[in-house]
Amino acid sequence: MADIIVGRFALIDLIAKGGSGSVWSAWDSKTEELCAAKVLRQRDSADLMRFVREKGVSFDHPHLLTPYGWGAEDEHVVIAMPLVSGGTLESVVKTRGKLAEPAVVVLLDQLLDGLAHVHAAGWIHRDVKPANIMFEPRGLAHPVSRLADFGIAVHETDVRFTHVGMVNGTPGYMAPELFSMAEPAPSHDLYAAGVVALVALNGPLKLRDGAFRPDELSQYLRGVTPKFSAVIRRLLAGQPEERYQDADSVRRDLPRVPQGYPLTHADGTPLELKDTLDPLPPDAPGAARPERPAPHVAPSSLEAIRAGQVKQGFTAGSPSPQTGPRWSGSPVQVAAPPQLMAPARQYAPPQQRSTPQQYTTPQTLTATGMTGQAGETGRDRGPVIAVALGAGSALVLGALVAMLLLMIF
Repeated sequence: MADIIVGRFALIDLIAKGGSGSVWSAWDSKTEELCAAKVLRQRDSADLMRFVREKGVSFDHPHLLTPYGWGAEDEHVVIAMPLVSGGTLESVVKTRGKLAEPAVVVLLDQLLDGLAHVHAAGWIHRDVKPANIMFEPRGLAHPVSRLADFGIAVHETDVRFTHVGMVNGTPGYMAPELFSMAEPAPSHDLYAAGVVALVALNGPLKLRDGAFRPDELSQYLRGVTPKFSAVIRRLLAGQPEERYQDADSVRRDLPRVPQGYPLTHADGTPLELKDTLDPLPPDAPGAARPERPAPHVAPSSLEAIRAGQVKQGFTAGSPSPQTGPRWSGSPVQVAAPPQLMAPARQYAPPQQRSTPQQYTTPQTLTATGMTGQAGETGRDRGPVIAVALGAGSALVLGALVAMLLLMIF
């Protein structure tokens, strides 16, 4: 049994929850793929504005992770985006340690590639940080990172939803001029990218608002090559006019990392990006592709789902829109009209399918129908035969009587 949101997204497992909603791994019955579904509440204007912004931002770019679909039900909205399960830069640095310089250069280059695409379309992300940089689970292969969470992104033509005196962003990653109510600009995302590079090189840092002091930067950039150090210092310039103004200029100044160069943590451990999500349970939506439609399933409370009070969106061993029910015992033969016997579309390889219910075929139905008709015909012929025998007997007796009378007379 699965919790199905807006008739499309079958929730599987809770990935994360926050004040404005929760993020789930889910099965999208429209695309027939796993996805990440963010469940938000509409009732608060701030949540609604974040939703409007985020659903309005959609990019097809290898280093960006943006919504591709959405829906609304009751007081809640759902945003769907590709499921990227290799963890975040924040979690990688916290659990496995800071990165070596070549790995930081590669990841910063990918981040800037995505930001160049965002800025060219007139958008400013405004929340660039390690927690919003997600990895594809590629193991030891060349890493692929994607910038996510466009909830407070703003377009240059947007009506501003912020109140007077409010600053949007994450403390420590905001350019100093933002505290003087400066208008959003692409260089603010570039400043945050510079802070991301510092965290990747040093591990978690105690960040503060305002510009970095020269001695702080010297400490954080100890051991970094002069070329890369100069790029980071310019990204983090306290005065906006001294900072890089576009992402492509930063990319041109970055050191080159040869293709295939081994990327590692600072201690020499290979940078390995594994899948951070548990394997899907066998009965979970998406674990096997649909065999046939399932009956309607009553969902859990959307408020409980949004608040993260529900941990799993399905009940193992019971029907789901994807895996179908588990059948036990001998196959049951069910007679049905031939027009209802068209085979259902099969999505899963044979070894992945659950045992489907066995249905009788149209040919069996036809034969059964013919057998029934034959029995009924046999029963109908009895009276006819009796009449015919009576008539025949009468004729024979009549003939014998006639012959006897001729002999007598």
